[in-house]
Amino acid sequence: MPAYIYRARDASGKMISGKLEAINSSTVADKLREMSYFVVSIEEELVKAKALDADILAVFARVRPRDLVIFNNQLATMIGSGLTLVTSLNILCQQVENKKLQEVLAKVRDEVESGTSFSAALEKHPKVFSVLFVNMINAGETGGALEEILLRLAVFAEQSEEIMSNVKTALTYPLLIVVVTIGVVLFLVMGVFPKFEVLFNSMDAALPLPTQILLKLSYWLRTKWHFVLGGIIAAAVMFSRYIKTKVGRYNIDLLMLKIPVFGTIIKKAGISRFARTLGTLINSGVPILQSLRIVETTVGNAAIAKIVSIVSENVNRGESMANPLRDNKIFPLMVGHMVSVGEESGTLDTILNKIADFYDSEVDSTVKRLSSIIEPIMLIFIGAIVAVIALALFLPMFNMVNVIK
Repeated sequence: MPAYIYRARDASGKMISGKLEAINSSTVADKLREMSYFVVSIEEELVKAKALDADILAVFARVRPRDLVIFNNQLATMIGSGLTLVTSLNILCQQVENKKLQEVLAKVRDEVESGTSFSAALEKHPKVFSVLFVNMINAGETGGALEEILLRLAVFAEQSEEIMSNVKTALTYPLLIVVVTIGVVLFLVMGVFPKFEVLFNSMDAALPLPTQILLKLSYWLRTKWHFVLGGIIAAAVMFSRYIKTKVGRYNIDLLMLKIPVFGTIIKKAGISRFARTLGTLINSGVPILQSLRIVETTVGNAAIAKIVSIVSENVNRGESMANPLRDNKIFPLMVGHMVSVGEESGTLDTILNKIADFYDSEVDSTVKRLSSIIEPIMLIFIGAIVAVIALALFLPMFNMVNVIK
C-alpha cells in the first residue's frame, strides 16, 4: 500500500505534517477531514530508488532564465486573477517542468505560509533568485504592485537573455574555428608529418626552413607532450586562481573590453545591461543608491562595476551620476549626457531604458555584420595554416626531384 506525505492545518490554524498509508490520496484526505484537519497538500512518497535518482539529478539541475520568465508570467497572471500568493505558489509547484525550480518553490511556499514575506523567502535561494530579482519583488510587495513587478521582471529577463544570446553567438563561432584549427594542426604535425620524417632525413639536400621548423615541432610534441599537457594544466590553474582575485578579475574584464571587434560587442552589451537593470530598478521603486549597489554586483564586468561604484559614491555625496559616466574611457560621452538630461528632467528611468534599447540594437546589428564577414575570414585563416603545412611537406619533394634529375 502506498504511503502519502500530507500537510494540513488543525483547528487552531497550526501547520502539521505527517505520513499515512492508504489506497489513494482521496482516502488520505477523508481521514484528515475526519480528524478535523484542513488539507493543504497530499503527495505520494517516492520509493528510495526514485528519490535517489531525484537527488542525483537535483545536484546537476539548474534553473534557466527562460524558466524564470515563465514563472514570472504565470505568477503574475494568477495574482492578477485574484488568487492568493500561497495558492498561486502551490499551483506552480505542481506544474513547473524544471525540478530544481519546483523544489525551490515548494520551500518558498512553506516560508510564505509560515508568515515570511515573499522577498525574504526568495532571498534564501540566491543561486536561483538574484539580488536584482529579490529587491524588485520587495519593492513590489512594499508598493502593492507585485503583479506589475513580476511582469516587468519577465520582460527584463527576456531582453537580457536576448542580448546575452547575441554576444554568445558572436563569440562562439570564432572560438569553435580556433579549436578546430588547433586540432587539424596537431593531427597533421603529430600524425602525418612523422611519416615523411624518415624520407626527409635520408635526403642529401638541405631542407627548407618551414620543413625544419615543423620537423622539430613534431618531434618535440611527440616526445615532450607530457610537458605540454602539464604546462597547459598549470597555466589553467594559475589563470583560474588569478581571475578569482579582485585585481585579476578587473584586469581580465578590462582586457576583454579592449579586444578588437569582440571587445566592442562585450562593451555595448555591458552598457546595455547597466542601463536596463538600473532603469528597471528605479522604475520599480527601488531607491537610487540601493539600485546602483545592485547594478554593481549584477552588471557582469568588473571594469564597468568599478565605474558604477564611483557613480554610487557620487550619488551618496549628493552629486550627479553623469560626471563619472563622462569621465572614463569605457562609457561613451553620449551615455553621460543622456543620464544628465534624465536627472534634470526627472525621467532617468525612461532615458536609461532608451540607452539600453539603443545598445541592444547596436549589438544585434554588429553581430549580424560580423556573422557575414567572419566565416570567409576564418576559412582563409584555416586555409593559410593548412597551406603552410602542405608547403613544408611538398617543398622537400620538389628538391628531391631536382636532385634525382
